[in-house]
Amino acid sequence: MKTLRKVIAAQKLHERRGTLVTVDGRDIVLFRRGDAVCAISNVCAHQHFSMLHHGPVKEFEVTCPMHGWTYDIRTGKSTTGQGNVAVYPVKVTGNDVFVEIED
Repeated sequence: MKTLRKVIAAQKLHERRGTLVTVDGRDIVLFRRGDAVCAISNVCAHQHFSMLHHGPVKEFEVTCPMHGWTYDIRTGKSTTGQGNVAVYPVKVTGNDVFVEIED
């Protein structure tokens, strides 16, 4: 079953870097790009470091600061390797950001 969870106020999201939140024990990184908000797992598929929230963001891609794997924050697909990271649907209502997770 999927549930929407309120995770953060929209004004706390950064335009140039990710924002780390923890939802039911899952580290999720949120990215604001213009009017869009995207959410992916914080754990890089390459060697499972939880560092994507520290990675540089360019357009709709984040690069893991440990070994340079890059991911599309809309799809979770690596643009430089074979792995993927989990993607979480996001809904913004007023000033509240919600992430949909499976229970």
